Amino acid sequence: MSSLSNRLERGRWYSWFFWATASSFFLYEFFVRVMPSVILTDLSKQLNATPIELSSALAFYLWIYAPMQLIVGGLFDRFGTKFLLIGAALIVAAGSFIFADAHGLAAVGLSRGLAGFGSAFAFIGAIYVATVWFSPSRLALIAGMTTAVGMLGEVIGQTPMSAAVAAFGWREVVHMAGWCGVVIAVVILVVVPPRPKWFHDRFTEEDEVDFGIIHGIRMVLSRWQLWVIGLICAILYLPLSVVAAMWGNTFMETTGSFTSDQASFATVMLAVGWLVGCPLTGVISDRIGSRRIPLLAGSIGGGIAMTLLLWPNMFGYWGLLSIMLVGGIMTSTQAICFAVAMELSPKALRGTAAACTNFICMLVAAGIQIMIGWVLTSTVLAPNGHRTAGHTIETANMLQNATPEQFRWAMAIVPALFVVSIVLCLILPETAPPRKASSTATP
Repeated sequence: MSSLSNRLERGRWYSWFFWATASSFFLYEFFVRVMPSVILTDLSKQLNATPIELSSALAFYLWIYAPMQLIVGGLFDRFGTKFLLIGAALIVAAGSFIFADAHGLAAVGLSRGLAGFGSAFAFIGAIYVATVWFSPSRLALIAGMTTAVGMLGEVIGQTPMSAAVAAFGWREVVHMAGWCGVVIAVVILVVVPPRPKWFHDRFTEEDEVDFGIIHGIRMVLSRWQLWVIGLICAILYLPLSVVAAMWGNTFMETTGSFTSDQASFATVMLAVGWLVGCPLTGVISDRIGSRRIPLLAGSIGGGIAMTLLLWPNMFGYWGLLSIMLVGGIMTSTQAICFAVAMELSPKALRGTAAACTNFICMLVAAGIQIMIGWVLTSTVLAPNGHRTAGHTIETANMLQNATPEQFRWAMAIVPALFVVSIVLCLILPETAPPRKASSTATP
């Protein structure tokens, strides 16, 4: 198989086939990532958990996912993608099987931790396949398209997931999701070739320096620009990591009096916005020769959309759908962040750079998920700022007893952070290659 891959050429039709196969794992893991949002109320009741307890257990996905990003980039740089992706898909499947049979917070935390461990390889793996089999001039486009594929997983994890849960029960659906991971691992084994020898032959002696995984991580994270783009990436991702993946559906049901199906479909519109916007923003960024302008526009537009979302019934249901769609399109500029990270770093550390950016992104997401759960739990237990002797609420019913104002106060963290993103975009250096040179750039 290795000798066959050495005879293959980049930019051919089969390059798309390889990338699509690797991206299917990202679609799958994104579905696994967001599916708890549909069953959040059921989980709270069955596990007798408060919002902070439940969010802490579910956030194990991101607490494991985030630091793993520091490792997977170096592993891909050193070993390639094929067998790492196969093992990762099987680990995510194992996490789904455990989640399907979980009857306590410890089992939920373990299952989500395993899912986060395996999922850590998905996005960076698909991007790395693209760096091997496509020209660097397509980097922003492929990053956008890969993110768009993940949005299909988000779409499947909302309204279709809700319908499947209603028909079969959430445990059976999650169990079936585990078998999907096994199938994807087999497909990757059959389709994706090992990294060809000519990939490293293209590097100059300066590019080919063996940094080592730890030294490479330190080199990448020592650049202040990487932290700036990482924080922008994290904030633009909050509509998906916080709204879609955990709190959004319950928030819209509570503050907007929408049904579960209406709330999940509104979340689908957010994903559709990303699905449409990710490839477009990549093309626009390459065409205008700028990374900073699209990121600034996305931060401004996303901040406005997330502010309006705090009052989801202000413009009626169709207005909510429009807000979610536009918010998704604007924040889809997040996909450009990975191209910026790669352009800021040595060529032999591109996988590490993208992974470190994802590390910052997911670390922030985990913190904000738990912060919202903490604020919500605190305000429900102490609505006047302090607990009173007569004010008691059953743990299992805490989410249902949250008032719109209490939920709105907790979710206000999201639009507030978009102000930070706008400021960071203003100090971010421009990294896009000159327009005339982009088509002839060498990796």
